[in-house]
Amino acid sequence: MISKTQYIIIFSFAIIFGITGGFFDFPFGVVVTGIAASVILISIIPYVYFLYYATNTSKIEQFLSARKRQPILGFYWALGQGNNDLVEDQLERVLGKYKSPSHQALFHLAEASRRGDVRSASSHLHQVKQTHIREYYEVHVLLEEGRFEEAKEKADTLQKDWMKESILGRLHFLSDDAGASRNHYIRAAQCCKGVQRYLLDGMY
Repeated sequence: MISKTQYIIIFSFAIIFGITGGFFDFPFGVVVTGIAASVILISIIPYVYFLYYATNTSKIEQFLSARKRQPILGFYWALGQGNNDLVEDQLERVLGKYKSPSHQALFHLAEASRRGDVRSASSHLHQVKQTHIREYYEVHVLLEEGRFEEAKEKADTLQKDWMKESILGRLHFLSDDAGASRNHYIRAAQCCKGVQRYLLDGMY
């Protein structure tokens, strides 16, 4: 989905590039290739920025909400809303489009994590190809089994700081220490950008 602003930028760039190409007598193929490459780049930049680099969670939410008809973006948006019925509806949509077991495993685990019940989706763990993500959810399972000390030790071995802080946030939540839980979730959100920050921001 391309926004109105993107359409204006693309249209303006196409005119400028076309005029410049004509003035300097560029080959027609070069002009068309340049315009096509620019259209693709302008279309992709917002996705890359908001999914991986943005830090303003309100704007990330606006970006996802405007594109919630796209299954994956709609699923991320729903997770951040904290509405279980909405999440389930979006999960069905995303599972209907993406049939790869490894992809579906990630969606199942993300949804279960939002509910605080990764153990219910633990049968999907072996399908996760990314080792660091699989280990992250394995530590969640330890928490839900009440193995807090073991989970805390495993958290120290996780590759990403946001994962460790998120685990500690969940650990303190299960230990009825709301203040410490909130502080860890805040730190977890500060350790990452894009959609991951948006999702963690909704945890406190």
